[in-house]
Amino acid sequence: MLPLGLPFQNPHWVLRPLLNRLFSASKAGLEKVPLALMPLGAILVSGLSLAAAGPAHAGETYYVSTDGSDDSPGTAQFPWRTVQKACETLEAGDTAYVLEGLYNEKVYVEVQGDSRRGPVTIEAKGKAVISGQGKKGENIFYIEDKSHLRIIGFEIRDLDTKDGSAIRFEGSGDNIEFRDNVIHRIYGKNAMGITVYGTSSKRPVSNLTITGNHIYDCEPSPSEALVLNGNVTNFVVSGNNVHDVNNIGIDFIGGEDSIVEDPAKVARNGVCRGNRVTRARSNYGGGFAAGIYVDGGSQIVIENNTITECDMGIEIGAENQGTITQGVIVRNNLIYQNDKAGIAIGGYDKSAGRVFDCGIFNNLCRNNASHKKAEGELWIQVALNNQIKNNILIGGGDKPLLSVVPLGQSNVLDYNLWFHENPRCEEPFVWLGKSYGSLDRYRAASGQDPHSLYGSPVHGMDRVHLSAGSPAIDAGDPGYQPGSGETDIDGQDRVSRGRVDIGPDEVP
Repeated sequence: MLPLGLPFQNPHWVLRPLLNRLFSASKAGLEKVPLALMPLGAILVSGLSLAAAGPAHAGETYYVSTDGSDDSPGTAQFPWRTVQKACETLEAGDTAYVLEGLYNEKVYVEVQGDSRRGPVTIEAKGKAVISGQGKKGENIFYIEDKSHLRIIGFEIRDLDTKDGSAIRFEGSGDNIEFRDNVIHRIYGKNAMGITVYGTSSKRPVSNLTITGNHIYDCEPSPSEALVLNGNVTNFVVSGNNVHDVNNIGIDFIGGEDSIVEDPAKVARNGVCRGNRVTRARSNYGGGFAAGIYVDGGSQIVIENNTITECDMGIEIGAENQGTITQGVIVRNNLIYQNDKAGIAIGGYDKSAGRVFDCGIFNNLCRNNASHKKAEGELWIQVALNNQIKNNILIGGGDKPLLSVVPLGQSNVLDYNLWFHENPRCEEPFVWLGKSYGSLDRYRAASGQDPHSLYGSPVHGMDRVHLSAGSPAIDAGDPGYQPGSGETDIDGQDRVSRGRVDIGPDEVP
């Protein structure tokens, strides 16, 4: 039934849902006509028939164009003009296609879907550019406490901010997807690409997918280019390309009380897979930004990523006092030509947090210590009860392969393949501040790496795939059991002949 007091003098606003569905009736062979030419009787009859049928909302398709008007019904023939219009009008299950063109606006997303009718989708068709140039506000897309929402395929650019993002989500929500967006020219301080802050202690951000985005030419320092922070769970961050940013590339954080009151609500239960991070270097503090960083997060798998030309490759740490980073698995990653470390694990000092019960398996670290402040291919700080196995670690220059500080000795290192390409490097292993000139001497002093090898892994021309006769073949931990869905760097079975190879490549 139509509500009493219906203002018939302006049916465009009150009857918008019915009108929009009538304009979409071309699926049933009906002709679309302008609102001004549609008889009011037809509107009422159609509305009554829809109400009588009582079907669940099936989802409609709308359009946004630089040639449109927000006073139009949002059809293909009569599109809206702004993305904001779509983001305050769509209902659950609806899709808005934003056509090619430049849209100079900052968008506050006021709509969401639901589990029954489906998500709200805001999707670019062609090169749809959302530019924040000259507009007020700290974010280009801002979303708060929304669920069942997808933002897909935009070029998002031109933000000058002191604490903002191209896409920022805050609060809580479920089933959120940010996919295939190109984000750049995000300048200022804390000027981030994609930011997800789970700020509610009672309800997390859950079932989050961030995939296929290209983030570059951003100034996130002292924050991160792509970050999940606080009460965020059940996520996938995959296939993103992050490069040329002035701090950390991808970060998973917990323990920051400025984000969520409950310190136990951390970024957790997620996967970071198949991303590429290049030239993520910090512009402060001597430059120790990681391409991929877990800072206080837990139960996260970091696999099959490529990290190069950053301050450090992958870091598993805990900056905040009392925070415990645990259950993080780093496996099958390519980490090469970073400046100061390939993999760093542990809190940076004894007054900060701790890293417990994590695993570093089957990674390739190569030539990650060229800087004068470099620590080595593997740098272990305040970390306990972690396993580091089946990794290939290749050094260059005059820096060590391994550097372990006090409070970093209570871990298990074994079945690794170590090799230094510089035969004049006199100190390839540093254990608790003392240097050792060979694997045997380090092994005798530490009790670590009893089954590990020293020698060239013999890679092919790409320096990634193992060549026939490599000592890494079938030399990994004989008790290693691949994780659920785990593959080598090529997506092949992680174990092919009954025993895992050392490094990220499994020879068939």
